[in-house]
Amino acid sequence: MATKIRRLGLSAGWLIVGLVAGLPLFGVVIGLWPSVAISWATVTQFFAHNGFVSSVVSSLFLSLFAPLLALYVAFMVYSQYRFNRRWQTLEKRLAPLLSLPHLAVALGLVYLFSPGGMVWNGLWAVFGQTAPEWLGLPRKSLLTMVLAISIKEVPFFLLIFSALGRQLAIKDWLLQGRALGYSEGASWWLLVFPIMLKQSRLALLAAMAYTLSVLDISLLIGPNIPELYAVLLYNWQTGFTALEQSQAFLGNLFLLLMLGILIAGIYLHEWCAVRRLGTLAVMANPFKIAKVSRLFTLWLGFFSLFTLAILATFLLWSLGWNNNSAVATADLENTRSTLSWSFSLWQNEWFFMQGPLLNSLNIAFFSSILGVSVTLLALELQQQNQRYLPDYVWLMAILLPQLSMVYGWQVTHTGLSASYNSAWIVLSHLPFTFAYSYLVLRGPFQSLNRHYELVAASFGMSYWQRWWQVRFMLLRPALLSAVAIAFSVSIAQYIPTLMIGAGRVMTITTEAVAIASGNQQNITAVYMLVQAALPFIAFLVASIVAQRLRGSFDVTHH
Repeated sequence: MATKIRRLGLSAGWLIVGLVAGLPLFGVVIGLWPSVAISWATVTQFFAHNGFVSSVVSSLFLSLFAPLLALYVAFMVYSQYRFNRRWQTLEKRLAPLLSLPHLAVALGLVYLFSPGGMVWNGLWAVFGQTAPEWLGLPRKSLLTMVLAISIKEVPFFLLIFSALGRQLAIKDWLLQGRALGYSEGASWWLLVFPIMLKQSRLALLAAMAYTLSVLDISLLIGPNIPELYAVLLYNWQTGFTALEQSQAFLGNLFLLLMLGILIAGIYLHEWCAVRRLGTLAVMANPFKIAKVSRLFTLWLGFFSLFTLAILATFLLWSLGWNNNSAVATADLENTRSTLSWSFSLWQNEWFFMQGPLLNSLNIAFFSSILGVSVTLLALELQQQNQRYLPDYVWLMAILLPQLSMVYGWQVTHTGLSASYNSAWIVLSHLPFTFAYSYLVLRGPFQSLNRHYELVAASFGMSYWQRWWQVRFMLLRPALLSAVAIAFSVSIAQYIPTLMIGAGRVMTITTEAVAIASGNQQNITAVYMLVQAALPFIAFLVASIVAQRLRGSFDVTHH
């Protein structure tokens, strides 16, 4: 009887994790079933759409170049910090820096460096003048998108390199490089980088897939002519005519084709990079990129300052700073009245913000807890089976384009005549919180020292007693980080919230994008500040709880 119950429990567990991990693939497959008849004329119209080629080329360039740029910058940073006394400081700050939403980084970049932004107006205000309109980063352009995506993805790749670095004999490789006559900087690139590049394929694909189908940033800072492919596809998916629905089906197919091109680009880049590094090693050419890497010893300070500048910019805009108030004034009373009016802006917006804020907190709380719970179940089931499945099985939510999978979910949701409430939004966020939780917890879970459980078993503890009183205690620090990361991932979700909720379930993110689409920068800053603050609060709470919990053990690696 006990054996049957155990088998039933294992089957139910595999069913749960299979459903959650398979939801992204299910959505993509459903999205590939056309709801209307497709004719050759429809296909011709699809490819003849105005600006189609430019849109595709721009999206492919952005999706390839921005993540690769972030990867190279991250490796330069990693090579300078890994065996430096500041490495532990960097590791502690990685998760909070990673939690800053993409949208906050993108709009923060615009608010700081666009014409009329804080930086240029601040500099010109010293001379009592107004900054010229031509100076600064374009508010909507491919260049702005590249910078925003690449800056935001650097902490993600650093987190990946940090995990890989614990599994690789980097010190031995550097010693071998020195023995062969290479400098330490050249040894990093010639011996370490090729291995890490191969090990980072999935992470690179995740960043590229996200960039390919990101919608909120494309709408707000992406180019208008031509618009990026994600915007084009979303317009088709939300259309009601038969032509638009057929274009949406073809658009989903073409999006997957573009993803295939990106995968080919990953392997082509890897082959070219490794071959070029091999040529440099044989020819003993001067390795200039190793010298460039030294500049990134200042990265931690720069990115921390950049993050603080973004938050300060949002705060000042929400308190009434604008182009007209950039020039310094000696009128103290005028300054006080401006600040008084600015605080009233927060008071006025609080009435409209309460609903979206509560929705965001509820959805993020439940989706993060469920995501971490399903991750623990998936890891435990694999350990019971004594075999871990490939990572891509569990990470499909971040390896497949969001627009394709969420469109399939939307079709299913509509077909079921389901209601529009927070429960469905939680379900749509669950695959993403699960994927990121798995990314965070897999390493600590597999690296647990099992001797503690053997000792507990020798004292007569049952399996579940050992699990809760030993393994769970050992995992608590990693679990708190995973919950905080999953919480921040849920807060930043835009496409699932918008498409599954049909605009009826409002969150801080959906409201921020809607307001930012207009020209109310002060109100946008209020919502962006709240959106950026929520993940930081989650990590702060996780840090405080981790410090207060006594008896936790650090995970040991063998």
